[in-house]
Amino acid sequence: MDISAGTGTDSGTDSGSNSDQTGGSSADTSAGSRVGINAAEQGSVRSDSHCVLGVPGLIDAFEFARRGRSQTGVLSVHRLQRLLDGLADQPVVELTALSQAPDEPGLVRYILQGRLSAVGKLQLVLTVQASLLLECQRCLGPLLLPINRQTVFDLVKRDSDLDGDMLDDVNLDQPEKIVGSRQMDMLDLIEDELILEVPYVPRHEVCTNMAETENETSDDAGGEETPSPFAVLGQLKTKS
Repeated sequence: MDISAGTGTDSGTDSGSNSDQTGGSSADTSAGSRVGINAAEQGSVRSDSHCVLGVPGLIDAFEFARRGRSQTGVLSVHRLQRLLDGLADQPVVELTALSQAPDEPGLVRYILQGRLSAVGKLQLVLTVQASLLLECQRCLGPLLLPINRQTVFDLVKRDSDLDGDMLDDVNLDQPEKIVGSRQMDMLDLIEDELILEVPYVPRHEVCTNMAETENETSDDAGGEETPSPFAVLGQLKTKS
């Protein structure tokens, strides 16, 4: 269902050297599979990022962060089967490079940046953007959910490095720790972030269909003249 133009890998360059790629998968070099994006350099993030159309490839998470690499991509929401479970049917649309969050459902845009924190920790900053078509649980009508979520991850090497966070209260102001790898699957991370944004019981703030129905009911009731109980009593006295 996804019209992929290629499987992407992370891209980055060192000063005075050619572009290198890591992660075990080489990028598809077919025409139109990559579109250059000019991005302002911020801190350790380089401006040599690309837009990858289709499923993102594996990355060496530690190298990606250490070199300050950046990758932008667009993929079909139909690649995310765990996300789609229980959702309304999402439209199938043609893949295209996007410079901003998608306005219509069907596509997911992501931005991945690697960097060093102020204290020298390797970090990934992931932004996911999408519009998901849901079903309102109050009126059962369609509900469009825009998503623009950004998360900062501290990379750790072992599961044991996560134990402290599991025991302590979660501090939402602190980066989330994840176990990095030399072949990290970005697709799973993107899908996890979108799943966290889907409400357990999606509902409109105001259900338009129900409001219209209530207004029509009020209008119908207002058009009918309710008989006065005193008039009914007068009729009974007359008959007697």
